[in-house]
Amino acid sequence: MQKSLSEAVFENLKELIKAKNAAHESMFKFHWKKLWPFSLIFPQVDFIRIERFMGEVKDQALAQKKFIENNLGQAFPNEKDFLNAVPAYIDALAVSCDKLAVIARFKQNILEKTQRRDVFGFNKLLTDYQNAQSDLVRAGAFVQVAWGSLMATKQNAEKTQTP
Repeated sequence: MQKSLSEAVFENLKELIKAKNAAHESMFKFHWKKLWPFSLIFPQVDFIRIERFMGEVKDQALAQKKFIENNLGQAFPNEKDFLNAVPAYIDALAVSCDKLAVIARFKQNILEKTQRRDVFGFNKLLTDYQNAQSDLVRAGAFVQVAWGSLMATKQNAEKTQTP
């Protein structure tokens, strides 16, 4: 059976978020791996790769937004609420990816010694990223509600069709 437009979009969004969350975790989690002697065993975070990866995730998200715009006319009427909620979520995801890439660039510059340690500057970058994450969560709530409503409608339709 062929997937509907909304199901394809939802699956793609899940993959984009998994990718972004993986980069987030590699930047901000597992601090014990960065301490001696664990740092000798475990590879260090590759900030350049994270920066590049966040650019790719952002590009894929914006391509997903374009895909929705191009195919919105083919969507079923009950999918419209979900598909109309997704572009704001994608915009928030793109901003969040940009902010995480800026933090990765900042940390890489410190490693390369092209920038001095600036606690206040880094704190501002973290605050900007935290605000972007909050916006992403808020936009995600609308997508989740629309998705839940779409799935409830789909289940009700399946129940009425089953003898």
